[in-house]
Amino acid sequence: MSEFASGFVAIVGRPNSGKSTLINSLMGKKAALSSNFPQTTRTEERYVLNLPSCQAVLVDTPGIGKPRTLLGERLNGGALRSIASADLALFLTPANEGLGKGDRRIIANLHSLLSKRREGKSEWQIPVVALVTKADEAGKEEIREKVREVEEAADFTRILAVSSFTHYHTEELEALFSSLLPPGPALYGPEDEKRSEEEECAQIVRSAFLPMLYDELPHSLVVRCERGGERSLIFKVYVEKESQKSIVIGKGGSVLTRVRKEAIPELRAFLGFSPSVRFEIKVAKDWQKDPKKLDYFGFY
Repeated sequence: MSEFASGFVAIVGRPNSGKSTLINSLMGKKAALSSNFPQTTRTEERYVLNLPSCQAVLVDTPGIGKPRTLLGERLNGGALRSIASADLALFLTPANEGLGKGDRRIIANLHSLLSKRREGKSEWQIPVVALVTKADEAGKEEIREKVREVEEAADFTRILAVSSFTHYHTEELEALFSSLLPPGPALYGPEDEKRSEEEECAQIVRSAFLPMLYDELPHSLVVRCERGGERSLIFKVYVEKESQKSIVIGKGGSVLTRVRKEAIPELRAFLGFSPSVRFEIKVAKDWQKDPKKLDYFGFY
């Protein structure tokens, strides 16, 4: 019987490479927030995947892109720190897109953080697996071409084409966790896996907002949750400009009404009761560029 294994798995890729969607597929539930917007994942999130032969702590890192604001710089820095302390790294790149500058920048970062040169050859210090994601959105030849492109870009430990929607090769990926993570006991028990109720509720409401917004507004949005009573929740929604408040509220409160309708069923399922929900829309001027405001919102 093989030894039980455990460790941290850093999931890295450029924005919209499928990181959060992969986590939801592996966890068998909507655990990570996913959308078509870059910066959907803004902080390091950990999800404990318990398998018969291992415990893999999936670390969903913010998408590494070319930073345009201080927030972007901090998100990149947090992602790189997560990679440097991992036991296994997964590099995600979509099957239906070529290997672009953003992908190659991440591969260079992976080499800088995780490899050393020995006898003129670069060697990974931990296993680094490349996942060609969104395999359901590409033809067989397109997938083969993308795998060849990834093979030429770096000497990855393994390359695997996967689909989070059809679960193509997800069992093989779980087997890789068991074989590539170091031997050791489970790192987290059931109580350690939980986020605070307020954090979870804020995540649910932010997820409901994102599909209803456009242009730069999703990047400007921060949602915080506070208790207003035993069954009452206050959601403080921050934007960067006074003009954005009307967009978040909607004509006659239409956007807030739709957000409430979308979020209440998930809040009820999570909390075990249907909460009273109140919104407070606030302006934190240019918070993405303000170090003190970034600290206040938890982006260190």
